[in-house]
Amino acid sequence: MATDEKKLKKIVDNIVGLPTLPTVLTNVTKMMQNPRVSAAQVGKVIQSDVALTSKILKLVNSAFYGFPNRISTVTHAIVILGFNAVRSTAMSVSVFDSFGGGGETEGFDRMAFWKHSIGCGAASRILAKRLNIKELEEAFIAGLLHDIGLIILDQFVHEEFVKVMKQVKEKDILIRDAEKELLDGVTHNDLGAWLGRKWNMAPALIEVIEAYPNPSSASDNYLLVSIVHAADILTRALDIGSGGDNRIPKINKSAWEKLGIDMADLPSILQEIVDSAKKAEAFFTMVNK
Repeated sequence: MATDEKKLKKIVDNIVGLPTLPTVLTNVTKMMQNPRVSAAQVGKVIQSDVALTSKILKLVNSAFYGFPNRISTVTHAIVILGFNAVRSTAMSVSVFDSFGGGGETEGFDRMAFWKHSIGCGAASRILAKRLNIKELEEAFIAGLLHDIGLIILDQFVHEEFVKVMKQVKEKDILIRDAEKELLDGVTHNDLGAWLGRKWNMAPALIEVIEAYPNPSSASDNYLLVSIVHAADILTRALDIGSGGDNRIPKINKSAWEKLGIDMADLPSILQEIVDSAKKAEAFFTMVNK
């Protein structure tokens, strides 16, 4: 085991009471490994959880998705959006149920954090659409959960997190830099990736969480990592919520070039992000339940 993994293990071994994914979502993930599984079969399993079903339908019928006709069943949602999109939406619901809501940590506003996360998800979806990527909802969920490790720090490693936030405020530095100083090199990205593995998230999503601050460290999912990297920076520049500090990280040149965005298109992209983040308020109201 590498030294960094030992340091991470030292932190996570002290985490008690971490929520688990609903059994329904675990079963759906297993079912989707079978290429012959039908929308009706998956829909039936999800609909056995009434609360989860209600929230999924609320989201897919929100202005964010913009479907002209109401989607009345999970099976219909799967047919319209696809298996991965519905599973990703169910994952977001589960995360909000487990970690949503406000917090009292000085210097860290959870509501502002979630607003930033939702904005980053919306921005990731927009960038993915411009690149003609089919799995738009996976890009949204990747952006939405990119900083989930911050919530783990706040909720389960609270004393150390308070020190991190104090350091961020006093030195006006990126939260990752404060974490590296005070957590022996471990960052919230490491913790978020750990949660992703524990929850059996898709490998692409785990790599985004772990590598988006430094896309050059990505391997199999460089494009998606680059999308979320850029989306996070653009969301910060637009001052949508808060990523936990007041800094805007320097964009990775090769990641930006990979996206191939014409600078002349940037103003329209930024406006689209603002508009889309507003439409994504259905997610925010779920957090603020």
